[in-house]
Amino acid sequence: MKDQRSLFSSFFSVLWLASMLTAVWSGLAHLPQAGRYGLIPSASWSPSVAHYYSSAALLFLGTYAFTVWLLQGRSDFCLTRCGLLRVLLLMGLAISGLGLIIHNMPEYSLYDGVYAAVKMTHLACALALLPLLIYRLCRCWSGGYGWLKPRDSAGAACGMSRRRQSRR
Repeated sequence: MKDQRSLFSSFFSVLWLASMLTAVWSGLAHLPQAGRYGLIPSASWSPSVAHYYSSAALLFLGTYAFTVWLLQGRSDFCLTRCGLLRVLLLMGLAISGLGLIIHNMPEYSLYDGVYAAVKMTHLACALALLPLLIYRLCRCWSGGYGWLKPRDSAGAACGMSRRRQSRR
């Protein structure tokens, strides 16, 4: 039997990367500097549709990844520290993004400090993902792991205490 070093196919990874890049690009296109400095043609294109579709794709792919890990890979793979931080940032993005969607509804709106906090949380989580992406790429190219690490070589990174390790 083939030794499986990854839980997900390369097709899934390409879909994730394409959705992530589209979400980041279209999200940054919402900033006023993008239109002001001519980085995004503001008059002919609205980034909202691309951002909503890519965010929906990321939500679907993230739910799929969690389900696959929970049902098939939980005993063999665990999250790395970088993977856990990325999951927390993505959850922050999802929750603050839902807050921004609620703000756009006609019957409900967030006001003053709450709206600013939600907006800044969304931006901070998005911008914090960039250094983690660069770190992950450098780490994977040097032979490290990305989000998940096989449990047999993970040790303390998978949350096992020293007491449990000594019994093995």
